[in-house]
Amino acid sequence: MGNATKNNSLQPAPINKDLSDNHNDFETYVSLANTSIEKDNWDEAYGYLKNAIEINPDYAQGYNHIGIFYTRKKKYTEAIYNFKKALQVDFSLGEAHYNLAVLYMERKEYDMALPHFKEVVLANPNDHETYYLMGVCCVNTSMEKEAESFFSESHRLKPEYIPPAISLCKLLIKNNDYTKAKNILLYIQMTDSSIPEINFLLGIIYKIQKKYMRAMHYLRETLLKDKNNAEAYNLLGECCLKSGMDKQAETFFSMAVKLDNLYLDAFYNLGDLYYKQGNYDDAIFSLEEFVKNKEAADSINSLWSETVHMNNTEIVPIYNLLGHCYKQIKNPVKARAVWEKSLTLQPEQQDIKDFLSDLPQPLHKRISLVID
Repeated sequence: MGNATKNNSLQPAPINKDLSDNHNDFETYVSLANTSIEKDNWDEAYGYLKNAIEINPDYAQGYNHIGIFYTRKKKYTEAIYNFKKALQVDFSLGEAHYNLAVLYMERKEYDMALPHFKEVVLANPNDHETYYLMGVCCVNTSMEKEAESFFSESHRLKPEYIPPAISLCKLLIKNNDYTKAKNILLYIQMTDSSIPEINFLLGIIYKIQKKYMRAMHYLRETLLKDKNNAEAYNLLGECCLKSGMDKQAETFFSMAVKLDNLYLDAFYNLGDLYYKQGNYDDAIFSLEEFVKNKEAADSINSLWSETVHMNNTEIVPIYNLLGHCYKQIKNPVKARAVWEKSLTLQPEQQDIKDFLSDLPQPLHKRISLVID
């Protein structure tokens, strides 16, 4: 992690009266430390800061800078201690609040970061960047209503600042407020039409609104700038299907699964397209490819986890469609096997139970009673 400072002041704190005899030494150490910091020589600055604090233990900015030194060294426990020490001396020191909050964010301790970011905006209500970071903290602590408020405030303060606008629009889309999200995105696009994520979100909105040709325009614009966006290819494929362009849809779904071999929606869409075309062999090949990749990934992940997550219901639609494909090619044994796997993960599927009951019963090998 780099320098976490936000406009860190280099001015020394007032000196305690009891330390007046050491005033000159203190000022010298502070000056030397500041010069080293300006040259980005934090190792050298550290020694001067320690000397300055030894003379004046109430030098809050010194603790703040030592916190930055330890942050850069990835010694986070020591960094947190020094940022907190700075705030014990001077709770109004905004840089220490900001640095401590950013460090907590880096450690994914978002609930710990949020109170310190609040102190920053209390002192500077026009700090658009900190409002955005507060929104990020709220998103990661399932406080979406608060996140929307912080992103909105950041966007209001600086409409041309892209990150909060995108984050706000994602929340608005999630909450079905498409008109507001679209207005924000179109406003940004007027000034810069090259941002892939702006085009991508517009594509999503127009697809949801069933304006498929419009959606395809923005999704293509997305891919012109971001050729590895598997989700954009998949959404393009879905728009093509809705517009009666099955061949183009197949191409886009194929690109999506090529880019991401664990992209369930794209594999399902490709398999379903083949199934509806009566191309069962290609459907089976695609769906089995996903199952193979998924099971391999789960096996690898289980090596890093003490418990294997067995109730992985996201794969259920793949198993169900695969069962229908096997039924169509007259392979009831494999159809039964995948449908039974599906029911193991999601037992309350009456339709799959009915399909299973319609399959021919498996033949049991006769047991010989002859004793050799």
